[in-house]
Amino acid sequence: MENTLSLGVRDPIKMKEAAVNNKKFFLLGLGIGILIMLTGLVGFRIYEREVRWGGIDPNSKVREIYALLDRFSILPFDRAEMLESMYRGLLYGVGDPYTQYFDSAALAAFHVRMEGAYVGIGVLVSVDPEDRMVTVGVAYRGAPAALAGILPGDKIIGVDGVDVVGRSLEEVIGLVRGPENSAVTLTIFRPYENSRFDVDVIRRRVEIPTVFHEMIHTEAEAIGYIRIEGFDRVTLTQFTEALSELYAAGMNGLIIDVRNNPGGSLDVVNRITNMLIPEGIITYTEDVNGHRIYHNSTADYLGLPLVVLINERSASASEVLSGAIRDTGTGTLVGTQTFGKGIVQNLFYLSDGTAIKMTVAKYFTPAGESIHGIGIAPHVLVEMEESLSRQIGNLHMDEDIQLQAAMKVILLKL
Repeated sequence: MENTLSLGVRDPIKMKEAAVNNKKFFLLGLGIGILIMLTGLVGFRIYEREVRWGGIDPNSKVREIYALLDRFSILPFDRAEMLESMYRGLLYGVGDPYTQYFDSAALAAFHVRMEGAYVGIGVLVSVDPEDRMVTVGVAYRGAPAALAGILPGDKIIGVDGVDVVGRSLEEVIGLVRGPENSAVTLTIFRPYENSRFDVDVIRRRVEIPTVFHEMIHTEAEAIGYIRIEGFDRVTLTQFTEALSELYAAGMNGLIIDVRNNPGGSLDVVNRITNMLIPEGIITYTEDVNGHRIYHNSTADYLGLPLVVLINERSASASEVLSGAIRDTGTGTLVGTQTFGKGIVQNLFYLSDGTAIKMTVAKYFTPAGESIHGIGIAPHVLVEMEESLSRQIGNLHMDEDIQLQAAMKVILLKL
């Protein structure tokens, strides 16, 4: 009863003392809690800076540089463009020519390019990892660039008088693009001639033909020939149609030509390779954590004698196909050693509508070989003069000694 009464009827003086003590304990507890929380946050920030930035606070350094420019620079500058250049430079510092920053315009251009139809000059370009110049991999037949005389291996070093050496791939593509029927002046460096020249190209709507095919008739045999100039979204349909037409026309063997093909979509090349090899591994990728993803073929495949033409500009997805053909013993490789790009990139979208593309995995042939920096050697080595090699697709049979060799090989298989 006493306890019940003391709880029900309180002494005002004792209540005041208790309140003061409770407040002290509360404030003390709150202070300790805040101190612990701040200690944790400081610890996290120190951890983040030391582990992720080597003790450097990039934000404070950027503010310091900007303050100096704002105070002392006599030249005008655009803060937004400075930031965009900083993002590009940050990824440039990775030292990987395939890792790059896309602003919103460059990202839109990238998506258009991957669709396979756009207004432009009709070239497939990539960054040469040795000199970091934007280099023509394919000049599509009948497109404006090819009609203007641009060849595979040509390097775009200027666009409308602007020096573009060292600029990102998508930045250069953005400068080359423009309204339909407008002209763009390209400054070209042609390494094997050591020549530099300007050429005017009229921008047109380009429907990218990535696959070309024909039947090559001999006295006794009909040999199908399919040239693949890139592995874009449109390539799968174009290849399937070409293969069906040649098969229906009674081909006895098939030559696939991926010379000068710089690559493209891993998914597309896996689907095409699935039509050519027996059941098993096409390729597998391995990420930074050692996690592997296997891409396998089904048992339904062509089953005809097969030769694949390759050269030093056959890269990436072209090497996935070539490596699977070689390791499964499905066909014979003819030509010269491939480029040696055995890595895979993914696109990561940022919250402001921009994106970064970065190298996220290595890929391996069915036998477990990483070909990055090495390439794939042909079974039959046939070297070709450089000036002719860059015009593959526009050569007659009597000029193309590698195709002639492929014909000899496949006829021996029949």
